Amino acid sequence: MATIFSDALIKCRKEAGFPTAYRFFHANGGDKVLGMCYRKYLTMEQGRIQPLFKHLRALIFGLRLEARSAAANGLVKAWLKTMSGEEFYGELLEPLFGGRAAGLSLSPSQKALNEALTGRKFHVTPAQLEVISACPERYRCFMFLSNDTGLWTEEKLAAAAAIKKPAAAKALKDFFAAKLLRKAGAAYRCPLAGAMIEMPHSSSAAACFDRIRQYQRELILAGIQTHRRYGIFRADGDALTDFYPIMDVGMSSSHVYAITEKTPKSAIYLVEARAVKLADF
Repeated sequence: MATIFSDALIKCRKEAGFPTAYRFFHANGGDKVLGMCYRKYLTMEQGRIQPLFKHLRALIFGLRLEARSAAANGLVKAWLKTMSGEEFYGELLEPLFGGRAAGLSLSPSQKALNEALTGRKFHVTPAQLEVISACPERYRCFMFLSNDTGLWTEEKLAAAAAIKKPAAAKALKDFFAAKLLRKAGAAYRCPLAGAMIEMPHSSSAAACFDRIRQYQRELILAGIQTHRRYGIFRADGDALTDFYPIMDVGMSSSHVYAITEKTPKSAIYLVEARAVKLADF
């Protein structure tokens, strides 16, 4: 029997690009990250049981929701409504959430774009991220493999990533074992090419992201900047989180320019969207 919370959970899961409960559970590292077995999670979506309050944090991270954002707060409120009943929620709990202005929301065109891009997402698991982030050469290999639909041999990968053939062969073998590549005769093909790659939430793979950030810093320093825009302004930290989903859609829209075959002017680009807190003020 569906509940307010189970309906909200399923809606958030689909909007995050996970078509099934099974995909959501395993793409997020299963019980090690979510703190529950798959059967228990499934019964939550079915409305047969409610998660413990402590599970909401892991669910919010797994759904790629920003903490304290309108979407994350909406899921918590759905849990409270289900646990307390709508009548008592309205009488006793809803007044506690008053006083904050309504957050920004996506425009119809932004919603349509977000829905179109959602179907192209590939969610990397924490185990796969360990393989990708093992070393700078491995991350560089992934950068090329995941952006090309052609066949890959150790010779081609070694040339693209500027590494030796034995290292390229090892990378192909490890990526294949992690289900990031598929066999194509004597070569390999990357099923991620052309997809929007979604990484696990940083809290479930902090060490991996520390390494990746260092790899990216080195790549950026060696690269050529083609565009830059930024602004500095004062804002309320909680209110600003409502802008992040809009910024994310704008960031994701850059993927409409992604190609998977070489052209005379094709190159690998890093496009970044970020908000940096400079000082309390």
